[in-house]
Amino acid sequence: MVLSWLRRLASSQIRSDAELTSYGVRTTALCVTAALAFDIVNQLVFFESWSIALRSWAMTIVIVVIIATPVTRTIGKANLALFRASRTDPLTGLLNRRALFEGSADPDALMVLMIADVDRFKAVNDTHGHMTGDAVLFTIAGLLQRELGALGRVGRLGGEEFALLCGRHDHAALMEHLERFRTTVAQTPVVAGATAVSVTLSAGVAHRDSGQSFEQLYAEADRALYRAKAQGRNRIVVAGEAVEAPLAPLSQGPALGALA
Repeated sequence: MVLSWLRRLASSQIRSDAELTSYGVRTTALCVTAALAFDIVNQLVFFESWSIALRSWAMTIVIVVIIATPVTRTIGKANLALFRASRTDPLTGLLNRRALFEGSADPDALMVLMIADVDRFKAVNDTHGHMTGDAVLFTIAGLLQRELGALGRVGRLGGEEFALLCGRHDHAALMEHLERFRTTVAQTPVVAGATAVSVTLSAGVAHRDSGQSFEQLYAEADRALYRAKAQGRNRIVVAGEAVEAPLAPLSQGPALGALA
């Protein structure tokens, strides 16, 4: 039983602060149990009196708790940090692609996927360098989390692509949130050193129907994104909607310039 418990502890995956606390309590309890069992045997083999034995057992419990509690918490925090690092995009702090799409394979789960791409992002890197490009991505990630984080999971797919994955929402309300996010990005200049960079983004949205694979949902959102690019950028296109005539975007981005 003890060996089985040890194996479970060793293989425990700590994914939250609650699991960290549980891990610390369980591991400390195991340490106390093992140390106390050894001391009980020792005191019974070399028995002198019950008062000495009880005092020894009490001291064993106190000493093990004092030592094991910070040690197990340190180990648990390292485990939790590794888990979070494996799920987090290092630049933006958002979920990475694997964590974002975790559990999305269920064909009966109704959901909405938005894929957003920064317009003409290569021009930002070519003109101002990759540090400025990183600042743009970091800023957009913060806006994405602030504006859409309450709707579902947001993350970075890689490069200049971001995504929102959420359950089914009222379409009009959802589009209002998405358009607000798009407009906020267009109206938020990114300051990097002596340079101010304004960018826009295009996005494709797809609604998943029951029985549809996630791969099909992703392909629909991706096609909608390419339509948004083809229609002039700085806009959101929903998969399945009629093709619109090109519109003049709010701001053909990126607008690049040095601060005065």
